[in-house]
Formats: sequence, C-alpha cells, structure tokens
Amino acid sequence: MSAATSASPAAAQAAAAPADGVPRRPFDALDAELQGFLAPTVERLGYFGEMFAVMAHVPDAIPRFMAYTQAVKAPLADAENEVLALATCALLGARYERVQHERLALRLGLSRAWVAAAAGWPGADPAALSESERALRGLALAVAGRAGHDCAREVAEAACLLGAGKTVAALLQVARFTAIAQLCNALALALPVPSPLEEGEP
Repeated sequence: MSAATSASPAAAQAAAAPADGVPRRPFDALDAELQGFLAPTVERLGYFGEMFAVMAHVPDAIPRFMAYTQAVKAPLADAENEVLALATCALLGARYERVQHERLALRLGLSRAWVAAAAGWPGADPAALSESERALRGLALAVAGRAGHDCAREVAEAACLLGAGKTVAALLQVARFTAIAQLCNALALALPVPSPLEEGEP
C-alpha cells in the first residue's frame, strides 16, 4: 500500500467534521517533506493514523515527537517496550494505542498469551511474561495509575532487575504512553483496524 493511497481513512475522518472541532488532516494535505518523513510509518501500519492526522496541525512537533520516541525506546528490548505500552494504554482505556501495540507485538513474534498478559486481559497468565517484564508492567501500572506517587518500590524492583538506565528509559516511556493515551481519549480517536484479541479468548 502506498502512502498516497493510505490517505483515504484520514480524508474520510476530515470530512466527518468531528464533534471535538479538530479537523483530521488527510495525508495528501501535508507538505511534501512531512509526507516523506511519515511515509515509512504509513507503509508499516498500512494506514495513516488518526493521531498523526490530528498532530499535523502542529507539523513541526511530529519529527521531534518521533525523535524522542526513538531515543527513549533505544535502551529497551522490543518486548520491554511493548509491555510498557500495553500495560499503560490498557490501564488508561486508550483502545486506539493499545490495539496498535497488540498488533505490533504479534508482528514482533510475541505470542497471543504474552500480549494478553502484558495488557492485563481477563484470564491471562502473568507467567507468560518474564520476571523483568512483570516488573516493568508493575512499574507502568504504578506510575500511570497513581500519577507517579508512591512508586519507590516498583522503581527499585525494576532497577534491581534491569539497571538504572533501562529503568529511567521505562519511566520516560510510561510518561510518553500516558500522554498518548490522554490525547487518544480526549479526542476519542478511532483506529481503522480491529484488535487481534477481541474476537475471542487470548
């Protein structure tokens, strides 16, 4: 799927005049440089996400946001990043971002049981996660769920298992996913693809 043909979901969103009053900018309305920057992401996802269609109102923020994303992801393994994303977004009810990361985790080769445990699906087996992944999930739930208060035990547990560098990277990722979740929820963003886990038991 080309970046140009991926404009249709966002174009339809823009035409819908959302109740929040923030038009969704279609991919083909972006300047050429930003289109080129986002094209690999659009190709990977298979669609132009509504979050980018909103963020495009502040176009200079997108490359900087993506650079920050890469910087805080870099110290962490893929599974470590995904458990933070799934735990935080599931806790905060951000379906848009949760489903994106369910799909990404499966593409990375993580099992459905792993994804279910990371997101906290009912009946999921926590043992699908490693000890350090369970610590990261606990850290994410503590920080996002308590607005960062009284999290010393969870921070210390993560630091003991993963070291200070990965723990700080994890905290930065939780802060990032919390901000994304709040944006998704505030604008009731809708994902044009289904959850891979919602059609049946994990």
